[in-house]
Amino acid sequence: MKTFLFLSLFLLLAACSGCALFGAKQGPIKVGLVTGGHDFDEPALLGLFDGLGDTVIVHVPLEDESEIFEDISAWDYDVLFLYNMTQKISEKRRANFLALLDRGLGIVAVHHAVGAFQDWPEYERIIGAKYLLKDEADQKASGYEHDVEFLVQIADPFHPITRNLASFTVHDETYRNCRFAGGNHLLCTTGHGSSDQAIAWTRTYRNGRICYIQMGHGPTIFGQAPYRRLVGGAIEWTAGRLD
Repeated sequence: MKTFLFLSLFLLLAACSGCALFGAKQGPIKVGLVTGGHDFDEPALLGLFDGLGDTVIVHVPLEDESEIFEDISAWDYDVLFLYNMTQKISEKRRANFLALLDRGLGIVAVHHAVGAFQDWPEYERIIGAKYLLKDEADQKASGYEHDVEFLVQIADPFHPITRNLASFTVHDETYRNCRFAGGNHLLCTTGHGSSDQAIAWTRTYRNGRICYIQMGHGPTIFGQAPYRRLVGGAIEWTAGRLD
């Protein structure tokens, strides 16, 4: 009888713990795909998300550079997929962005998003790096090279995003001489001379999970299975679905 009661109590506690941990994370992941400030192949980018897990993608082309953060009272995105290189963001919008991170908003920042919001130092700390559009006091401007074939090496094969993902080759644009924040957890690196070594990482900022992926100029890479798995894993992890 005691064994039965103990087992019943254990199962009840496990069920309650499951509700507490996962109850608010069920259903499709709603992703806001934020674009603007940089040219891109729209059909190819949107095709990246076809069949990519249990997600609902809402394309948000910015018209005023950062208006998605103007009013967050009815916010219902789980993750923002930042593919923008817009610059203007008011103090109110900055505060709202940070408030969303306090709530646990996930951020997947890809490719040229590392060059967005150049005049807001905290953005660099949010995503873990900055592509310098011009020389700054402590560093020369960053650079890029188009049409590079390079090897993406998996730095952490045990992280939920890169678990079971082998190194793969891509044909894409590289960035070099970016400035990196401390605390990045490396997922992917490359040894190609035209690129910085660190090309994908995770971090946390306030209560938000962040993943940055340097690859993503497109359009060819958007159809590659390993890249799609990397992006899909990043969305799930930042949404709190992978641990």
